[in-house]
Amino acid sequence: MKLRVEKESFLKAIGSISGAVSQRSTMQILSNILIETVGKGQVRLTGTDLELGIVCTTSTEVLEEGSITIPAKKIHDIIKELPQGAFELVVAKNNTVTIKNEKSYFKLVGLPKDDFPKLPEPQKESSLEIEQKQLKECLNLTNFAVSHDETRYVLNGVLCLVEGKAMKIVATDGRRLAYVKKELPGAGNFKMEAIIPTKTVQELGKILGEQGTVKITPVGNQIIFSVGEIQLISRLIEGHFPNYEQVIPKEEKVTAKLDCQKFLSAVRRASLLTSPEAQAVKLDVTKNKLLISSRSPNLGESREEVDSEVKGDDIVIGFNPSYLIDVLRNIGVETVEVSFSNPDKPAVMRGKEGYLCVIMPMQLN
Repeated sequence: MKLRVEKESFLKAIGSISGAVSQRSTMQILSNILIETVGKGQVRLTGTDLELGIVCTTSTEVLEEGSITIPAKKIHDIIKELPQGAFELVVAKNNTVTIKNEKSYFKLVGLPKDDFPKLPEPQKESSLEIEQKQLKECLNLTNFAVSHDETRYVLNGVLCLVEGKAMKIVATDGRRLAYVKKELPGAGNFKMEAIIPTKTVQELGKILGEQGTVKITPVGNQIIFSVGEIQLISRLIEGHFPNYEQVIPKEEKVTAKLDCQKFLSAVRRASLLTSPEAQAVKLDVTKNKLLISSRSPNLGESREEVDSEVKGDDIVIGFNPSYLIDVLRNIGVETVEVSFSNPDKPAVMRGKEGYLCVIMPMQLN
């Protein structure tokens, strides 16, 4: 194989797939990226850790067709340090790879393509195309609530349900639950129920933009997201996601509407005086105001008022401030609504249409 490559486009392609490359595997081939020619004017780069794979196709000058796998970190670091402009990448019969321009020369030892894992190809039938911006927003509104407890593996991802021309995305760690529903007029008869691992969601978030569409294709126990010249292929989490509808409170006795940014800033300030012994911030909900306070025996205390439009009786309730902050910084609205029923029952935060987050309270010391 012999390529003449522009530094910036090749470096960008390597960056796109680097999140799927395994850095800890005992299999050397998984720390490599596969580089292979696709016709006369394109090269395809692939990285995988066997759970997640990313493929990126980029234009280049193909002088001689072929393929090779090269250590991902080394080739990235070498190309990053090359001067701007074009360079040649040449693969010899013994799998050695030379990278050179007018003044620089590097030689790397590669491995043949034969040992590299094969990734599934997308099917033409049974796929869904939606706006990138729409999917990205849904994932941002839910991914923070995913569990990182490996003993509850089924909660280590987001549930994505598509049925009846609507998409629902849900995440929970047992102490909070984030739920969003979007109408999909173009979904037709497409149906899907998949638990997508959190690492996949994070890598997908890097790829998705504000313009254009993303194609979603389920293939057995895997899923493929196609975005322009990039394909992300991921294994799905197998198992049954908990019945999230049972978690959403049906009763609401008190409702407070308030400025999202002011609420966020006040909770952040109150959280500064929490400690492992006193983790909660206290919310005193009264007529036309919300009092946010925290108290830690070894640190001190804080108290702050935020103007609020309150309907219902007064209530005093405690929460882990991190859970409130996660919602408020991702919700993307000017006004947020918080509903309560009892001090020992979960609260519901709402903002955008079709979105809610359920948060379990904490006992106040």
